[in-house]
Amino acid sequence: MKKRLLLSFILLLTIKSVIAQSALSVVVSIKPIHSIVTALMSGIAEPQLLLKSSNSAHTFHLKPSQVRMLTNADLVIIISEDFESGLRKAIKNIESDSLFQITSLNNLNIHRSRSEILNSKENEETDEHKETDEHDENIYDLHLWLDINNTKLIAEHINKLLIKIDPINEDKYNNNFLELTFDLEELKIDLRKQMAPFLTSQFAVFSDTTQYFDKSMNLTRPIIITPYHGARLSIIRTLVAKKAMSDLNVSCLLYGQEAKPNQINVLSEGLSLKTFEIDILGTKYPAGPDQYFNLMKRISSQFASCLK
Repeated sequence: MKKRLLLSFILLLTIKSVIAQSALSVVVSIKPIHSIVTALMSGIAEPQLLLKSSNSAHTFHLKPSQVRMLTNADLVIIISEDFESGLRKAIKNIESDSLFQITSLNNLNIHRSRSEILNSKENEETDEHKETDEHDENIYDLHLWLDINNTKLIAEHINKLLIKIDPINEDKYNNNFLELTFDLEELKIDLRKQMAPFLTSQFAVFSDTTQYFDKSMNLTRPIIITPYHGARLSIIRTLVAKKAMSDLNVSCLLYGQEAKPNQINVLSEGLSLKTFEIDILGTKYPAGPDQYFNLMKRISSQFASCLK
């Protein structure tokens, strides 16, 4: 009888553990952070990815099913309501204990957006500049996952949040975190080795989205053609950028998915430029624990190929 009771008690605990694991719901906004959370939750549960398409993280609109996903989640992880601006209304309905905005971390290395500095023309007061440079939400550059040191801090805090929600699996989370930390440190060393030959190489970026990678790899400040993602490529910006690239003998131009082929053609016309597209979200890589590593290796390889 006692043996049966003991077996029944053990079975009950097992069932409760399985239910707790299956009930855990974690939602992450973008692929690079989702990749880190997936690694932390390996063998425990699968986090849900909110933004699965190649649409801009700044402007996407939620479907009713995504709103329900957020409402029912135990933990929602986003960069910031200033980054995923399409979530502002939805996150008002999320309990504060269930929402983690990454920018709230105190020790993160968060850069201010770099101004458009090409030459003395940056200070010219023109109606065109006044029109195109009004962008209040770009005081800070929030592409902070491109600095591996930031990603390690983010992973450490998320690990603590997961343990708080799901203490039964504390050992698993901690083991996953240690393995992830080792892999991230190894990744950082490998990328710095790859970038080492190019520390003084001049390059240009279409929009200023690679700042965290540039600075964490100790690369030279690039020529910035448009100051933020979505800024209009005006005639003045085009002329100033082309002169700066010509004067500095720049041979590498990196651009994101927002740049149109005709814009890149105009910028490179008459110059000896290699042009490479950089996808800072890694939208073409499948979601999962390897996505962040594939993304960072790809960005580093694109930089290296462009700067050779």
